[in-house]
Amino acid sequence: MRVYSATVALVAALSPVPFSSGFAPPRVATSRLNGQSAAPITQRQQLQHDNIRLAPSLGAERLRVLFSTTTEEGEATASTATTKKKKLGLITFDLDDTLYPVSPVLDEANAAFSSAMSNFGYVDIDPSEIVEAGKEIRAQVSADGEDVADGADPLKPATVNHKEIRLAAIRKEMEQFILKTKLQQTAEDWATEVDSLTTPVRNSAAKWARTTVHSSVVQAVYNAWEMERHHAAERHLYPEAISTIKQIQADHPNVIIGAVTDGSANPMLMVFSLMPLFDFTVSWEDDLDKVQQMAQFQELSATGKSDELSWIYRLAVEKGKEMSMLTDEMKNGDGPDEEDWVWIHVGDDLAYDVGGSATTGAKTVLVELDSDYGQTARLRKEGKKPEWSTESEDQFKRHQEMMGKAADKVDAKITRLNQLPEVINELLK
Repeated sequence: MRVYSATVALVAALSPVPFSSGFAPPRVATSRLNGQSAAPITQRQQLQHDNIRLAPSLGAERLRVLFSTTTEEGEATASTATTKKKKLGLITFDLDDTLYPVSPVLDEANAAFSSAMSNFGYVDIDPSEIVEAGKEIRAQVSADGEDVADGADPLKPATVNHKEIRLAAIRKEMEQFILKTKLQQTAEDWATEVDSLTTPVRNSAAKWARTTVHSSVVQAVYNAWEMERHHAAERHLYPEAISTIKQIQADHPNVIIGAVTDGSANPMLMVFSLMPLFDFTVSWEDDLDKVQQMAQFQELSATGKSDELSWIYRLAVEKGKEMSMLTDEMKNGDGPDEEDWVWIHVGDDLAYDVGGSATTGAKTVLVELDSDYGQTARLRKEGKKPEWSTESEDQFKRHQEMMGKAADKVDAKITRLNQLPEVINELLK
């Protein structure tokens, strides 16, 4: 064991009694405590013996510090807890108004409604009419849900999502078109005005319209809408969206990237942009069949607290951890992982993105972008409902209340997407 001369000099200077910088070799040095001879002692024991003779005012803690500096480099005097390194294991993204502006995407997708319906003979239908029909159906579903809240079928309102409402809206507009056409033909056959037709005649025409609309045609129109929605999303991706995600992949090579969405968006259908960058997606609509029996399942528009959103995030974390584990096994074998697995969720909605994911254990990044990005969902924060929203007034009010409660759950906020990689690195410290 080697003792550094600088330390010895410091101890000698602090000692009130003579102190020699020379030490007897281990085979010569002996203990003289209490006037008795003892077995030869080591240099370390000799130094500890001499330290006991120092003034009490020096303090035991200072002695320990001084003594620890005399050991050879790399030797520790006390055990310390090993801090695990944090690892970005999973990052999930909301899509609408997070990676692209949702308003122009929905406008272009809704225009596909009119085009597709014209192909099946339903001409001159304005896209806004289908949107308004969807809002009416959403409001009716909400009212029915409140009526049966304590009844025999509490899951009934939970089974109606954006997709089913759009399908119902398409069917409604088709039935209205057929009804109008049939009444006009009947009035011409009777050489009268449509307003003069009797109630029984009108009821028969309405029944005719309901039986004439084919589900396959309704589905085909919806498919056209959904396809255009994803094409439009690719066209309107924020300029740095792809480069930002690629930078995250470069900084964290084994990270799992997923999407969590309450709508119809799916990065796996954006084959020219997001699909190669994402590992999975969890959708409020596509995964309904997997979770309707979960104890905490609730339809999105019926939620009133952040923890009621937990099922979709728990499903995302389960997928992420499973894929992360498989990745580690393929690349690293079964060796122990001494890194803390961290999940970060990125989204624009304080209530659903921040509030929902935070209650499930995520670190949260609020995407509140500068005005040039064209976000419209954030209007809720200002007390305004976006034009494309199908929320009822009660749902809108409840959404705002949830936003207020989630405000303190924001771990970081970005105003431009390219700030995200640096923010992630800060959250991992």
